[in-house]
Amino acid sequence: MDTSKIFDAARSGDVAQVRASLQAGADPAAVNDYGFTALQQAAMGANDSEIAPNLAVLKLLIDAGSPLEFQRDGRTALYLAAEFAPSTDAVQLLIDAGAQADIRDSHGNHITVNAMMPEVQELLSALTGVAIEAPEPEPEPAPVKLTAAQWRAAQAKLDTLFETLTQAGLVALQDTGTTQSDGFSDCAEIFHERGGLSAGVLGFCFYTRQDRNRAKREGRLDLAFWGAPDGEYADMLKVGDLIVSAAEAAGLPVTWHRSAAKRPSVLLY
Repeated sequence: MDTSKIFDAARSGDVAQVRASLQAGADPAAVNDYGFTALQQAAMGANDSEIAPNLAVLKLLIDAGSPLEFQRDGRTALYLAAEFAPSTDAVQLLIDAGAQADIRDSHGNHITVNAMMPEVQELLSALTGVAIEAPEPEPEPAPVKLTAAQWRAAQAKLDTLFETLTQAGLVALQDTGTTQSDGFSDCAEIFHERGGLSAGVLGFCFYTRQDRNRAKREGRLDLAFWGAPDGEYADMLKVGDLIVSAAEAAGLPVTWHRSAAKRPSVLLY
């Protein structure tokens, strides 16, 4: 059996394949071509797979001895779970297994900074005693409720923007799902179906139904994004800059302060 399959299986939450790989002799402490252990892959897969199998894979790998504190760029399995998990389940499992929570990545960012979900930030803040960093207040344009004609005009520009992003190598989805977790999961699934970074897919950009409805009420649209292969800071900035450039080319003014934790905001009027 090809024991290297354990990495993709861990990322996708394939319990049977992970178990089979371990039984065939896969080293739970080994790293893949990107320098991640199977446990770290499973942590990053927390948003790509159903919760139950993902948790089962994490537990299986922990029990097999995949190291809790192994770091890549300062990010352990727990750090990655905080970045990618749509709930506290995977994070809590790793904490219960003994993972160190008060950690920073190689850029000095505390685990609470890059946590994706507010409830994960709150859990880690309470556990570590490190306060959640409040985002710097930014001046925002006054909300403008769009007329039907204004929305149609904005939608035409958004169509151009998202077509440009698709041609540039992103998974670009409009009005996908209801929540950020829905949109992230939808994009991640397509990202893997298209072969990921090895097939030239650089990441993704999307907005959800909630984002669309807010845009119609306020006249601005926040765009979520992610950079391949693992959401590293430099890759996030690369994709963010690409989005900003394409938006401006489509005639959409955009505000973004080149922060991986902040979404570009596009004005629609």
